[in-house]
Amino acid sequence: MAGFGPSDLHDQCVLVLNAAVDALDTIPSLAPGLLGAPERAFVSAGTPALDCCNQLTVNAAPISEFATSPLELGAGTRHKQQFRQISVGFQITITRCGPPGGTGVPPPVAELEEVAEQTNADAWALWNYLWNAERSGALFSICNGVFNDRLAPITPSGGCYGYVMSFRATVEGYEAP
Repeated sequence: MAGFGPSDLHDQCVLVLNAAVDALDTIPSLAPGLLGAPERAFVSAGTPALDCCNQLTVNAAPISEFATSPLELGAGTRHKQQFRQISVGFQITITRCGPPGGTGVPPPVAELEEVAEQTNADAWALWNYLWNAERSGALFSICNGVFNDRLAPITPSGGCYGYVMSFRATVEGYEAP
């Protein structure tokens, strides 16, 4: 779908969001008692605020250019050669509600372990499902360049726990009029 105009980036974020929802929705059938994708899921204009738990977001960041053959020339010279490969970074943030901290009383261990089980399942489902979607060509293409960079837990904040998955993919640009 890329290659038509300014809305392409948002369209790609929607595709990633849909794949993330599908990934998380596999959890209940594979791990009964755990939740699937949260109802609150959207494309964010940037790094999402952690002001609402049980939330799934996708945002694009950063956008850059890959080094290209034959000379692995840097971004400052490609305009002279009339070609480039655009690398778009995507961030998927999944948060779940857990016991709030900072109350002066440590949260019960059982509640901490419960949220850990859910967020670890979220992370592992995203990592594996998206890799399989990339490998099959359903989400970008490994042949064109897709790199799963990292999956890291967020620092709990206000009772929100979760993970951020970052990956990059080659996305075609468009010809400006």
